[in-house]
Amino acid sequence: MQSYIFQEGSLTPRESHESVLVADSFLVEDGKVRSLQLHQDRFIRGLQAKAPELLDTYASFMQEAIALIPRTGRYFPRFEVQNNESPVFVFMLREAPEQLGPATLWTYPYPDPRKDLSTKGPELSLGVELRSLAQAQGADETILLNEHGEISEGALSSLVWWRGDVLCAPGNEIPWLESVTRLEIFQIAESMGIKTRFEHAIPEELVGLELWLLSSLQGIRTVKSWVGVSENFPQAQNATAFEKRMKMLASALP
Repeated sequence: MQSYIFQEGSLTPRESHESVLVADSFLVEDGKVRSLQLHQDRFIRGLQAKAPELLDTYASFMQEAIALIPRTGRYFPRFEVQNNESPVFVFMLREAPEQLGPATLWTYPYPDPRKDLSTKGPELSLGVELRSLAQAQGADETILLNEHGEISEGALSSLVWWRGDVLCAPGNEIPWLESVTRLEIFQIAESMGIKTRFEHAIPEELVGLELWLLSSLQGIRTVKSWVGVSENFPQAQNATAFEKRMKMLASALP
């Protein structure tokens, strides 16, 4: 991984580990990325909320950062605003981890501890810690619940499920972090004429349903088991059609 700080109008190689105000990442495969504009729009909204003084230099930072991404191979670059005495842009060029198979879930036994879900960034380090708790239990992802025990999302991913031919997800009344991949999935469903629904659901109500974890890195990752809930979720019946359409969303980096 190579890190850069944007200073005096250019990116300079340098490590920085200050608190994160805004962050975004996306998968780049041979110079192509899905829904780049959606990622950039989310990042700009984060700037408006957390570091509006950087809005004037955003375009220059993004242009320089994207130019550093190789056009061959798989990369998972990260764009950040860190609070280094004053807000500063940070860019990390990272090779993408491998694509993973079906996931095992684990439920965090307390209400979602995250406080700031208005912007992607401030709670990412906590999300990493929460996922590590699942990994210590032999699982892949931690599922977070609200104070009523209803599903919010994964520590670093979104969770959706299928009830027959209806695609379902937690309702907007339940706090969850804005997800580009979740938006892509629901836009694809609409284009295919698939019914969608938002629900308040507890983990036990999803037994026997097809479940998907969603993230920019992994895309759709099906669920095979859930610790303490069920050891046998059905194989994916709908993922292939969506994955084909997700590939069609990819376009070349500028």
